[in-house]
Amino acid sequence: MSVILRKLCRGAGYTVQLPPRCSARGISLSPVVTKTFEPDYLDSAVPPIPTYPPINIQMRGYNFDMLESFQSYVHNLAENMGVQVEEGWVTPAKSTKVSTYAEGGTRVDNEFTLNLYERNIQVVNLRSVDAPILIDNIRTTLPEGVQLSVHKHLQEHYEERFIPDPFINSIRDELGAGQERVEKEKAEKEATSAAKAARKQALLLKSIQTDD
Repeated sequence: MSVILRKLCRGAGYTVQLPPRCSARGISLSPVVTKTFEPDYLDSAVPPIPTYPPINIQMRGYNFDMLESFQSYVHNLAENMGVQVEEGWVTPAKSTKVSTYAEGGTRVDNEFTLNLYERNIQVVNLRSVDAPILIDNIRTTLPEGVQLSVHKHLQEHYEERFIPDPFINSIRDELGAGQERVEKEKAEKEATSAAKAARKQALLLKSIQTDD
């Protein structure tokens, strides 16, 4: 390398004196990196990906342990996909009494109590491109005997997680009846006022015609 460098320098009309320990190993060449310039407005021109409103992933089943395990799997799956999990909750189990009868008769043979358990996972800001992948994964891994429902979150879903209170329900019914009574009285007053205004207008019009 030093011999070639000296020959090039001599051809150019000057000489270069290299240090005695200089060798080809001491010369490093860096490759030229080319970059493509992209304006910032190109990113803003891309249309945003639409998102869904809060979605509830509802799971129901009679096997408590299996349902608990599957709820944990769905929760972890959504988080690993980058989907925002808002919360998860449990609703009270619904009990059903089942009776079996003796063959060919009406005598009760056995009685069983079946408990239907429910678990919910709520996801928010779910992108339209992620929803099919998430739902397909859940459906593919759905255990036998577990019912799946994916629906929009409503106020009634929030109330179902609490045990019904007869006292609160009675107060709610009274408030609803009172509100209906107030609206009915308001409508009757408006109708009475409109009738009075119509009579006044008719009397005024009649007086004007009499004067003429």
